Amino acid sequence: MNTRHLLPIILASLALALVATSRAEDAPAATGSVTGTVNATAAKYKAGTVVYLADVPGSFRPGKPLTIDQKGMAFVPHVAAIVKGTTVRFVNSDSVRHNVFSPDGEKYDLGAWGQGESKTHTFAKAGTYRQLCNVHPEMSGVVVVLDNPYFAVTGNDGKFDIANVPPGTYDLKVWNEKLEAAPQKVTVPAGGAATAKVELKHAS
Repeated sequence: MNTRHLLPIILASLALALVATSRAEDAPAATGSVTGTVNATAAKYKAGTVVYLADVPGSFRPGKPLTIDQKGMAFVPHVAAIVKGTTVRFVNSDSVRHNVFSPDGEKYDLGAWGQGESKTHTFAKAGTYRQLCNVHPEMSGVVVVLDNPYFAVTGNDGKFDIANVPPGTYDLKVWNEKLEAAPQKVTVPAGGAATAKVELKHAS
């Protein structure tokens, strides 16, 4: 048999094997998640808690635009969390004029507008921003702006699930409008889940 004809085939096979090995070594590790429950002495404080991972290395793109409605004389949702650089669209669904302003961080006042109209604001800096209406001072909401997308906002049951987290050990922190909780370490395994239990308490 003339091995000269087989040489190109052998070389090509070796090249493909090397490429496949290189891709396997370069492939990112499977992501994991952090799941758990936020508990509070008063059940009403479970909802609207922002659970997030702090100081995650890397740079992160803004999230998709978020809509916050002014409906029934309230900001809906009352608490929202976004990644820094994300744009929020404020909609007025009420039959009265509303305003949106915040005295925090970047400090902005979007003016007032009527039913069916909307205005937007892009949050360039991380922080906690109260959302207020100077037409109706009883109205309030909160936008928590974070440096990375690894966060969740709890519902009435206090449960949370932070998905697609790179494997590693992180500080799990929370923001709550009335209560607080100590940070805790969580270790996220590749392709697995870390669990955490958060106990909200009044500030000491």
